[in-house]
Amino acid sequence: MTAGQRESMTGLGATLVALGLALLPHILHTPAWITLLLVAASAWRWAAAERGWRLPPKGLRLALTALATLGVFLSYRTFNGLAAGSAFLVLMAGVKLLETRSARDLTVLIFISYFLQFAALLRSQNLLQLPLLLSCALVSTGALMRVHKGAVPESYGTTLWRTGAMFLQALPLAALLFVLFPRLPGPFWGLAAGQQGRTGLDDEMTPGDVSDLSSSGEVAFRVRFDGRTPPPVQRYWRGPVLHEFDGRSWRRPPAQFFSEQPVRYLGAPLDYQITLEPHDRHWILALDLPAEWPRNAAFRSYDYQLISQRALTDVASYRLRSYPSYVAGVELSTALRRRDLQLPAEGNPRSVALGRELAARNSNPRDVVRDMLRMFREHDFVYTMRPPLLAGDSIDEFLFTTRRGFCEHFASAFTVVMRAAGVPARVVTGYQGGEINPLGGYLLVRQSDAHAWSEVWIDGAGWVRVDPTAAVAPDRIERGLLSAVAASEPVPGRLRSESAMWLQAGRAWDFVNDFWNERIVRFDADRQLALLERLGFDEPDWRTLGLGLAASLATFFVAVSVFLAWKFRRPVRDWPARLHEATAKRLSKRGVTAGRTEGPVAFLDRAATTLPDLADQLREIRKLYIALRYGPRPTDHDLQRLKHAVNALRC
Repeated sequence: MTAGQRESMTGLGATLVALGLALLPHILHTPAWITLLLVAASAWRWAAAERGWRLPPKGLRLALTALATLGVFLSYRTFNGLAAGSAFLVLMAGVKLLETRSARDLTVLIFISYFLQFAALLRSQNLLQLPLLLSCALVSTGALMRVHKGAVPESYGTTLWRTGAMFLQALPLAALLFVLFPRLPGPFWGLAAGQQGRTGLDDEMTPGDVSDLSSSGEVAFRVRFDGRTPPPVQRYWRGPVLHEFDGRSWRRPPAQFFSEQPVRYLGAPLDYQITLEPHDRHWILALDLPAEWPRNAAFRSYDYQLISQRALTDVASYRLRSYPSYVAGVELSTALRRRDLQLPAEGNPRSVALGRELAARNSNPRDVVRDMLRMFREHDFVYTMRPPLLAGDSIDEFLFTTRRGFCEHFASAFTVVMRAAGVPARVVTGYQGGEINPLGGYLLVRQSDAHAWSEVWIDGAGWVRVDPTAAVAPDRIERGLLSAVAASEPVPGRLRSESAMWLQAGRAWDFVNDFWNERIVRFDADRQLALLERLGFDEPDWRTLGLGLAASLATFFVAVSVFLAWKFRRPVRDWPARLHEATAKRLSKRGVTAGRTEGPVAFLDRAATTLPDLADQLREIRKLYIALRYGPRPTDHDLQRLKHAVNALRC
């Protein structure tokens, strides 16, 4: 490799590091062969630059490009979408490395790293990845500076320091654009729909599903109440309602055509704002029972579940009103009664027999419910996150053999027995409980708060919630999961609850996450206009935003211009230099001018020789200049004498 070629590849190492950092957020979402291809291409290009190898011929590069394109299509069956587009960018970066010869080629690779960073932000706005993306942006910008700096020597540390200074200088402008740049209505971050699995409830429940979910400490949602926070016994967060039972699993039918039953609300309502973490489903968790919700974004199904118009693939927030006390339903239709009494023709014979026995003993459905709950309380049932595996007749085995289960076991068994007794019943899944974060003043509900309960139809009372878990482990409802299971069970957050330091650290971290979600991720058009209203603008619109942005940018750039003018202003020369300049200007009238490399003392000596009539004056000026410039202790008297001597010089 010639010296010119080596110079043109200045910044290759920094560019490869920038590409590697930009790839990190995509590794878990990209096929391994694509990642390996970029790693191999980067390693080969570095070795080629160090050892002077020739780059592959054009034909080979074209063939690799075609194969890479075909590979992306076979992996994703499309080139459209965030996942396929990101994978294609990674492959193109690898292929581009095989023809990189100049600073222009390196610049293209750096811009690919920028696009990969933006794609990672579209996929997830998790606060944990923010340091990685900021570091990647810093390294990418530093690489761009090294590429275009050419052969001027500079250490990597100096480059990063200068890049960081640029970032800090750009921060006010970025803040202005974030706050005032007009935003389109709707979610900006919703491009990544369906790109990855999410933790959360499903529209199907099999014994073990909720207990598995409860082993996760991830946040499900946060709630801010306008007034009082309801007590734990009222914190039932309604999710999917399950009607169909196949002998083992419960599921929500895909198509349901039942009219919504009226609700009579009792007591005072609870108004709140709920912020849901992405779960890639259509349901909206709501405090039982939701009465008001944004009609343009969701609807309430016939079984009182809130359904969003779109899958929640990003953080979503809704303003809701719920009533803890209510009468849900006046009359049960024949079709819905038939559905919520349906059981498989075969299976679980002992449970079916138990239901029929309870019905024979009690004519009132409330008494049937009471007797079943008494059975749970009095027959040594155990609430545990480690229930034994159940065989074919899972309900029979649970009720009459193992008697160890989690909330889904109790809700499922209770609902089956109620149906066998002729009492319409269904399973409701959702969350129960939540902990208050005093730092942010909101209720935090985790996946470990996942829960399942039952609803039964009582004539004159409508659908009534019955939680069989409360009969076995009342502490689960009153004090949470940790208080209801043995100390040896894998409950997330046990260390946090036992250590005051970890508890406060966890609350602080969640408060930061909540601030990130509420103030940054969800800063949409409505919040932007609301901010302008708080700043004193009456009924702000897009024109107000535009004017505010223009005025802010003008102010910013004027301030920057003033700062730069002050920073790079012409330095004020000292008095000896100014007086020497005045002397040189007067001598120029006699044709004596200083040479380009001639110092003041040498110039005055030459002028005294050239102009004998001024020799004495010039030697005096020379002596005073030396005293002021190089003397140990120049005084104001010396300066005044020099001024007088210069003023007395007549040319």
